[in-house]
Amino acid sequence: MKTIGLIGGTSWPSTILYYEKLNRAAQESLGGHHSARLLLYSIDYHLIKSLYNNGWDKIPSLLAEEIQFFMEKKPDCLVLCNNTLHRALDEISAELDLQVPIFHAGHLAADEAQRQGAKNVLLLATAFTMEDGFFAHYFEERGIRVIVPSSEDRRQIQAIQTRLAAGKSDSTYGTTMAEIVGHYPQAEAVVLACTELPLALKPEHISIPVINTIVCQCNAAASFAFPPQTPVRHDLLKNGRVAGVENV
Repeated sequence: MKTIGLIGGTSWPSTILYYEKLNRAAQESLGGHHSARLLLYSIDYHLIKSLYNNGWDKIPSLLAEEIQFFMEKKPDCLVLCNNTLHRALDEISAELDLQVPIFHAGHLAADEAQRQGAKNVLLLATAFTMEDGFFAHYFEERGIRVIVPSSEDRRQIQAIQTRLAAGKSDSTYGTTMAEIVGHYPQAEAVVLACTELPLALKPEHISIPVINTIVCQCNAAASFAFPPQTPVRHDLLKNGRVAGVENV
């Protein structure tokens, strides 16, 4: 089993989802008492978050410092547990020259939309990610049209995301998000390009497919890190020992 590196804390409620999904994947893939071999680096997100709307130019170097520090722990692959920071990741990827795979939320989500045959997707994320255009580009370069919610819908989504990121939840959030999705009947799939929004909007809330970037990243990381389980050869066992091998 390979070691998956997670850069999280951005925010902590959604980072928990990565931990849970990867461990469930390890159980399903390997059985027994297996759990995922993980390195979780939970960064102090406050400074980076405070620079989003006024000071973005400082964020790529801050993220680079965090990644370089973490890579000293030698994970076999890397997952960045935040969608918006993938814009900064794109800006520094060449200089980082990472020697391990990084499971990119935007590219994986766009690949999944393409696999599903979706031509029109609704992008739900933080206001920054919905308005900046960088995340939509991953889909548009594959010929997929991205629908961005109206300013009022973006305001509501951002308000929900802010509460979720602070660890606050309410059963009405899913209902509100489902109503927003209903405003865009042309959408063939919904892209949850914010790691907190899956805490509110579940696939059962709406009638069209949900492309959850956390699921995309975790599936890719699990496929890389968890080898297929080798079945026990019962014909090689004799009296509880492997034939030809003496217990010591």
